[in-house]
Amino acid sequence: LPVPWLRSKRHHVEFYAIPGDFSLNRSTSFQSGRVYGMDVTSGAAVAALLFDVYDVGVTDGSGDEKICSQDEAPLRVLDVCCAPGLKLCMLADLVPSSSMVMGVDISQNRIQLCKNIVKKYHIDQTTSGLGAITKTLLPEEHVFEKSHPQTTGIYNTSSRTTIRLYCTDGTTFGTKQTSGLVFDSNAEMEESKSRGKRKRQNKSARAREKRRLLELQHQEVVATNKSVGISKESPSVKSQTEVADYGEGSSGENANISCIPLFGRVLVDAECSTDGAVRHIQKRQNSSRAHAHTWNNTNMNELVDLQKRLLESGFRLLKSGGKLIYSTCSLNAKQNEEVVEWLLEKYSNAFIIPVSFKKHKEPEQNLAFIEDGSLPGTIRFNPLAQDGTNKAEECLPGTGFFLAKISKR
Repeated sequence: LPVPWLRSKRHHVEFYAIPGDFSLNRSTSFQSGRVYGMDVTSGAAVAALLFDVYDVGVTDGSGDEKICSQDEAPLRVLDVCCAPGLKLCMLADLVPSSSMVMGVDISQNRIQLCKNIVKKYHIDQTTSGLGAITKTLLPEEHVFEKSHPQTTGIYNTSSRTTIRLYCTDGTTFGTKQTSGLVFDSNAEMEESKSRGKRKRQNKSARAREKRRLLELQHQEVVATNKSVGISKESPSVKSQTEVADYGEGSSGENANISCIPLFGRVLVDAECSTDGAVRHIQKRQNSSRAHAHTWNNTNMNELVDLQKRLLESGFRLLKSGGKLIYSTCSLNAKQNEEVVEWLLEKYSNAFIIPVSFKKHKEPEQNLAFIEDGSLPGTIRFNPLAQDGTNKAEECLPGTGFFLAKISKR
């Protein structure tokens, strides 16, 4: 069933809800990479980041929402907490041609999972959607349908977009010489072609990949230092689009200096207590091997501190006029509205862009689960707020979520 509140054909965003007893991983569309399964709220975060169709009060004067044209200049997009990787894949599918999408995660295990997912949907010719482009698929098979606005009818793979993954700390990414590059889609595509049908890398291929990634890291550092004008003697700032500017509230001699070019879009889907993930909590409670994590004042304060540092890092790497989404799958105001308020109070050049997913709500639609946050302009998806009158295609599939869209003056 289509999800009407997160649908924009002009943006090629199509989400569908599938029956609970349907085995998605057995479907042809899933196995071929034509669709992938993800929480619809995560898709809402990506859509709100890339397009202004959900911004409150944004119209072009004729009743249609403004859009971010696929013909516009390429974007630099950063996913600060990128694992497991489906949001990053959606970003890569929807950004303009020749864009750069970077993903960062501190965990080696999670970044490996992210690499595998990116390879499936953007590298492997048998699972990247090419084989199923001409097939007719039943609606109940779909979750997020990959599409592209080209009129030729030929699906353009991610060779149009460069994807890079870094295994490093998202709270400090870009403040020193960039390191931790573990994946580059262009290098992987070249290696995949040379490998042919052999799926596993041999020892020489792994060594070749490592050398290639180190070379790319070096090229990025050299290019950045040259464009930004950093010398060993005295760093200097040439362009606000190339050097991070915190604005008021920054501290430290080089607190406002970034070693990488800034980003036009930043996604910070921060680590959280997951108390809004109702379905997952219920599964854990029903499992005999369930081990509930106990939250107390100490570890909750540590978590909130991490969230603030992740959001601040994302804001540091955002260029003026860029857009940032901060989100969690928690319904706890301490992890959501209060974190955003902290950023707004610390940096006077930060402001909220109000968003709404009810702009084109039909009279008969009841979207009770989409609530306004306690901080004006923010959104909460609350599965506990449903009053039982929602149609199946309108209902939230059991995941709570918070979302705030922020920009930099």
